[in-house]
Amino acid sequence: MKLLICPDSFKGCFTSLEGSKIIKNVFKKYFPESTPILFPLADGGEGSIEVLNKLIKGKFVFIESSDPLGRKIKTKYLKKGKAVYIELAKEAGLTFLKEEERNPLETTTYGVGEVILRAIEDGCENISIFVGGSATNDAGIGALSAIGVKFFDEKGKTIFPGKGKDLVKIRGTDISSVDKRIFNIKFTILTDVKNPLYGKNGASYIYAWQKGANSKEVKILDDGLRNFSFVLKKFTGKDVSRIKGAGAAGGFASGFISIFNSKIESGIELILKKGNFKEKIKNCDFVITGEGKFDKQSFFGKVVGVVIEYCKKYKVPVIILAGTVERNIYKKINEENIIVMSILPGFLSHDEAMKEGKKLLKIKAQQIFKLLKFK
Repeated sequence: MKLLICPDSFKGCFTSLEGSKIIKNVFKKYFPESTPILFPLADGGEGSIEVLNKLIKGKFVFIESSDPLGRKIKTKYLKKGKAVYIELAKEAGLTFLKEEERNPLETTTYGVGEVILRAIEDGCENISIFVGGSATNDAGIGALSAIGVKFFDEKGKTIFPGKGKDLVKIRGTDISSVDKRIFNIKFTILTDVKNPLYGKNGASYIYAWQKGANSKEVKILDDGLRNFSFVLKKFTGKDVSRIKGAGAAGGFASGFISIFNSKIESGIELILKKGNFKEKIKNCDFVITGEGKFDKQSFFGKVVGVVIEYCKKYKVPVIILAGTVERNIYKKINEENIIVMSILPGFLSHDEAMKEGKKLLKIKAQQIFKLLKFK
């Protein structure tokens, strides 16, 4: 039996590599003569550069940077030749913040800009930034400030370092202090969602509440993104407001697209391409993937949604394992070759589910492979 194991991480519970190994070990118990293909995945959030490094065999560079609240942290980026891969979640991720610290009005991507500067000093020519898992809604002005872009309010006062609450204040910008080498860098923003910058489906209204914003703050942030888009258009002539993916990570891509040589691409598609996923899936009997929560958002550039599309294309059966499954999702994928299962046995508290996640995944895998073995 040819099996491809390609889960995402179960956020906060176990990594995609840990999940892959759990499923593999159970599979080998029931099918010792078969060797499954392990292809742990990530779409731009936590663990993306670790997953990518398994495929490209680069090297990690360890440096000091700042977290979303400006506190000093140790971080790293991945380098392969003249290419550098940065994971925004390692400097501006939600995992740095306690529940009571979450507030996208006060968080910044400044630390990401610090990493960009170090990468340029390291002689890179291409910088790709995975932007999932952010704690921010600053449209990237924190990172832009770190690399020398200046923003001004209506009185001409410099806004620094740049937070979500500052977006509504911006009236002008200046790039004369930016290191000239940056304009020769090819930037790629690797997103895990396709949302526009602002509006009802934009960065703030869809994601800011997850980062600690209340309804009033969500509106302030959305107004800020609208204002920033207007200022960018006035300054550069580029309208980023409707670009798919511009709303990822609180609008992080918008300034980079307008000011620098940047483009948006899918984080998961990059990883699939680097690992030659297309050829691997063609030769499989079936696929197992999974994630912590399987819902409608899974179909907007996330790991599981993309894997499902590949399985449909090549007519390969797929089993989806998830911590929780949105009730109405079954209607969306009511197809013979797609099976969705929750690994939870019944009603568990969130803390219990997180604590027992690895064990629950193992139990569900045993149920699946036992059924396949004796079918």
